[in-house]
Amino acid sequence: MTESHDPIAQIAEAAIKHMNSDHADAVLDYVRGLAGITWAKRALITRLDASGIEIQAIGDGRETTIFLPFEPPLTDTEQLRPVLVAMAQKARQLVSSEIWIESPLPIRSPELPQQLLNAIASRRSFALKELSPDPIDLEAVKLMLEAANWAPSHGQTEPWRFAVFSGDARHMLSEAFGTAFRLLNPDQPPGSSGEKSQRQRAWQAPVWIAIGMQPNPKRPEWEELIAVGCAVQNLHLIASALGLAGKWMSGGCAVHPHVAGAIGFAPETRLLGFFYVGRPVNHEWPRGRRRPLTEKVVWYSD
Repeated sequence: MTESHDPIAQIAEAAIKHMNSDHADAVLDYVRGLAGITWAKRALITRLDASGIEIQAIGDGRETTIFLPFEPPLTDTEQLRPVLVAMAQKARQLVSSEIWIESPLPIRSPELPQQLLNAIASRRSFALKELSPDPIDLEAVKLMLEAANWAPSHGQTEPWRFAVFSGDARHMLSEAFGTAFRLLNPDQPPGSSGEKSQRQRAWQAPVWIAIGMQPNPKRPEWEELIAVGCAVQNLHLIASALGLAGKWMSGGCAVHPHVAGAIGFAPETRLLGFFYVGRPVNHEWPRGRRRPLTEKVVWYSD
């Protein structure tokens, strides 16, 4: 909530009223362009402070609330207007045009193949109890998502969709997980230990990344699922390279349709789970093991 010590508290109420009444199109662009909620037909700013804006998105008989952070947070009232204008321009560009990002030139070196193999072989999955609840730098998460975005996809469909939750935004996940548990376990009374466990789970990792697959009518679903799997592998490899612990959670409440709707995924987007990430409690990185490759490969040659 906006507090008295917030540097823009004195103008927040007027700014919200002005944006919702005079710049409703820009607010809608925020949720459609910056948050990817393409089903939204209306949007209202419900909270505004130095850390960012909270917006309620409404459309197709559903609604959700998102939070768009200011990076960095505002320190005085003069910064508010240019930041909102810049966000609106970026959102409008994303909504109205296709943005293509060019790949960097390839780097070739004799050491690179072995370095890449080492990075792949050292990737590990961590249980939630092995993570520290302390916050992590969201710039690291952006780097992970950038790697995910370079995954291969047949026909360049790029079906991966993500939503990132950190800080107080995890309350949305907590509520969604709790409700999903009740829907999956109708015989359990409200407030059961299982429901409480699901609600608490959202707070056990500092960052949660929802993983979605946007289907393409021109491609079989299995191809799009594989593409998303490649994207998550890329994401996981960068996390490991940064010394961050994580895991793809893909069962139960993590893939429930209620959760997909609650976090703002489009109706056609299939929720494939969540990748949680944080710093490992144990500073000694775990070792992995695999059965010999000879058990899994047959070679044919002249």
